[in-house]
Amino acid sequence: MRRLAGATLILSCLSLFFVCVVATAAQKSYSWEDIDCGRSRIAAWPGLKCQTTNVVTTEGNVGAFRRWSASGHTPQGYVHLFVWEGQNTYSYVPAEETTGEFVKWMYGSGSPGQFSAVFRYHNVDAVSFRDGQFPCAGFRRVGSPRRGGYDWILGGILCAPPGQALTNEQFGQFIDRVQLR
Repeated sequence: MRRLAGATLILSCLSLFFVCVVATAAQKSYSWEDIDCGRSRIAAWPGLKCQTTNVVTTEGNVGAFRRWSASGHTPQGYVHLFVWEGQNTYSYVPAEETTGEFVKWMYGSGSPGQFSAVFRYHNVDAVSFRDGQFPCAGFRRVGSPRRGGYDWILGGILCAPPGQALTNEQFGQFIDRVQLR
């Protein structure tokens, strides 16, 4: 009887350990879900679809991160906004890639190419590029410095509607409009 109780205890402990390992592994990848834009960290405007991820932790569960997105077609063109943020004071988001690499990674769809040199607009780094026939521009803004990175990184992309150009003034107005809550 004692052996059976001991074996049951060992199996229970192993099962609990397995559940903890699976739960921890599940926290290591981002899973997107649609949300009401009023709940988004991004101050999105009408016509955009908002999403967020689960909180993902690093080894040892010290770093905790979440991503937010808003995208859609508007009268100004295609818009994609993105925020990646640390969820505690130990978490920092690195900004090691170039602005062009960040914008290309953030864009994710289409085939962006013909990237310009980086230019500054107020407090952001920006690049222009093309996605086939569509002229586009993207930017990256960083939050406060934190432990080798930043507390958040915000990015935005605007592509002109078919057959239209994208002016510097339009892109500047777009950048000025993108805010966090």
